[in-house]
Amino acid sequence: MSHTGIGGAGPRPLNEADRRARAYLLDRGFLPVGPDSYPLFRDFKGAAVLSELSPAVSTFWTLSFNELYRVIDGCLVTVFFFDGLEPYFELNLGAGPSSLSCLDGLIRALYDLALGAGWANLKLYAVEERFLERFRRVPGFTVDAAYSDDHSEYVYKPADIVNLSGGINHKKHTHLNKFLDRDDITLVPMTNDNRRLFLEVEREWCASQDCALCAAFAGCELRALEVMGEIYDDRDFRGLLAYVGDKLSGYLVWEQRDQGRAYLHFGKGTIQNFFVYLIYMLAKTGLSGAEVLNINEDMGKEGLRRFKRHLGPYEHWRKYLCTYVKDGL
Repeated sequence: MSHTGIGGAGPRPLNEADRRARAYLLDRGFLPVGPDSYPLFRDFKGAAVLSELSPAVSTFWTLSFNELYRVIDGCLVTVFFFDGLEPYFELNLGAGPSSLSCLDGLIRALYDLALGAGWANLKLYAVEERFLERFRRVPGFTVDAAYSDDHSEYVYKPADIVNLSGGINHKKHTHLNKFLDRDDITLVPMTNDNRRLFLEVEREWCASQDCALCAAFAGCELRALEVMGEIYDDRDFRGLLAYVGDKLSGYLVWEQRDQGRAYLHFGKGTIQNFFVYLIYMLAKTGLSGAEVLNINEDMGKEGLRRFKRHLGPYEHWRKYLCTYVKDGL
């Protein structure tokens, strides 16, 4: 298997229509997203509820998506191109004078950009459910809003993860107890100095995976982790490295935001069921008062879905794809 990493050829090639659309947006002030974009993006993280809208997540995956950005009226606008998917915009209203009150004008401007790029309509992804009615109530447009359980985000109370109550979690208790009974596990806080060590775990995990399968879902996770290594700063992120004996065997990287929310960005264990132990330890000791932990979506992957649904009880935080069609067209 070939794992090209951050020094590889970049995102998969785009088709001709997407290349023209991307060039059109670049001519209108959009810029490519890269690791160096994060200091600007960081200012927009305050209001985000969905993990999808975290500036960090957008930056991690820039080597899988041909991603562009522009700040319009104080709102961070990103546009994503990924081979095989229709391009879409995302909005982050987290800073500046922009707010829901000026959403109508912003959507009209993005609609014009979408048509100029050659698209039949405007697609906005990762619309938070709490704002959905406002996004649908734009004069002059018919709006279709859709969501998928595959892309809804799993959210837990840390105490529920620690308790692992219910018969559905019986196996998890069994797996967990095997690690709790060991005295050779060491958890080391991740810092700016040791942050790149988690790549050792990721590369070991990647060696047993099918690259084509990962690419079909979200792109190369190893590339995303290498970008994480570029932007990781222990003032913004938290993480831990897990050693079993002398061997680095797992890691977690998360972010805590306002209003008691924590977001798990990445995590792996190279020993079977070790990830159960890592999530348990994070919920028990690592969240510094966070009221909820978001561990993202399952992307329709059956193994991830079983794990996350059996970790319950959980909530689904839905993200919507809103498609805007101008009335009369």
